[in-house]
Amino acid sequence: MMKRLIPVAHLPVALAAVFIALGSAVPDLAAAADHSKGAKCAVIDDPTARLACFDAAFPRPSRASSPEPAAAPVAVEKPAAETRKFGLSDKQRAALEAKPAEPELGETMAAVKSVRKLPSGYWLIGLDNDQVWQQTEIDPNIWLRPGDQVTIRRASMGSYLLVTPAQYSTRVRRLQ
Repeated sequence: MMKRLIPVAHLPVALAAVFIALGSAVPDLAAAADHSKGAKCAVIDDPTARLACFDAAFPRPSRASSPEPAAAPVAVEKPAAETRKFGLSDKQRAALEAKPAEPELGETMAAVKSVRKLPSGYWLIGLDNDQVWQQTEIDPNIWLRPGDQVTIRRASMGSYLLVTPAQYSTRVRRLQ
């Protein structure tokens, strides 16, 4: 009787299937072990003792440095001086004032004063707070009219998102 061999070309697929099957079973075993550790703590009536039990059963991983305190939530309503600085680069902020160390807003809301499509296809958006923003990605879902209320908020890696009344968002950068 002849043994059937897996062709070499199919070996990566076969190995991937084995690793996927094994990988899905490992978290289930770990979860079952964690559940049994927590089950004995769940029946304790005293909250302090219950918390101590859970802390002992599920210790926090040690860190090389102390954790940073959580940032306080940023309010939307800020004085006009801080609103003027929202979205400016450090260099632009330094040119605007002598002390750039003041906290910056997390988002601002304004009404659209003017909208103009540039030859590049990006929108140039003037707001009623005298800020001017330019779109940095072309998105056909973005339509703005004068009077529309928009929100501009911080995004990842120093970028900003403009959110339209229809809840579509596009990346923008502040020109002035």
